[in-house]
Amino acid sequence: MSTLIRDEDEVHVECDMDYSKYVINGVNYIPCTLRASELGRVMDILMNYVKSDQVLNQLMIRAVNDELRIDIPITITGSGKSPGEVINELIYLIIGIRHCLRTSR
Repeated sequence: MSTLIRDEDEVHVECDMDYSKYVINGVNYIPCTLRASELGRVMDILMNYVKSDQVLNQLMIRAVNDELRIDIPITITGSGKSPGEVINELIYLIIGIRHCLRTSR
């Protein structure tokens, strides 16, 4: 089994890269779990950004307890980004949003 694990500034992501095991509507996907400090504070801003982005809006994101479950369709590679790049973008979005919220207090 191949697992992508990223830890950056209190954001932890784990993805099972064996996408052959996961299919939704005929499309294989990579399931990921994301945990982050202050996730509740950034959710509205994060989701608005994700919905407006042509690549990120392909993700299926669900909040489950204190974490996000993210399904990345492998078709996302057709937009020019790898699943790892998509995860990095989400991580840095969360870090940036948290920073902005902290400095605007």
